[in-house]
Amino acid sequence: MNRRHFIAATGATLMTILAGCKTDADGEKFVGYWKSDSKYDPDAIQISRNGDSFLFTLVAKGPFTGGYQAHKLPAKLDDSENILIVGDKRIAYDEKADLIVSGQMKARRATEAEYQAIAQQASATP
Repeated sequence: MNRRHFIAATGATLMTILAGCKTDADGEKFVGYWKSDSKYDPDAIQISRNGDSFLFTLVAKGPFTGGYQAHKLPAKLDDSENILIVGDKRIAYDEKADLIVSGQMKARRATEAEYQAIAQQASATP
């Protein structure tokens, strides 16, 4: 009987330790500011929490107007913690390089000032 209690207590302790190893909430690695690697017309991205989901704000050059435009889209985590679904696009997080990648777009983590510099161009476009 004592052996069973010992095994149960050890199992419960191990499960508690393993559950406590996770340091950040689901998807926290996506939260923040991002800037695409495009040299001439970089896109700026802000990903923020929106309850249990996320708000994906993209500031990019418009194809016809030539000026920057801001687009806000809802986003959610896929079954994998390293995939964020934005509309019909899947954005992957590369942990080693600290990049987000989707199709041919790659974006590195940026500062709020870098994001705001691009976002201000969107607000100045009529």
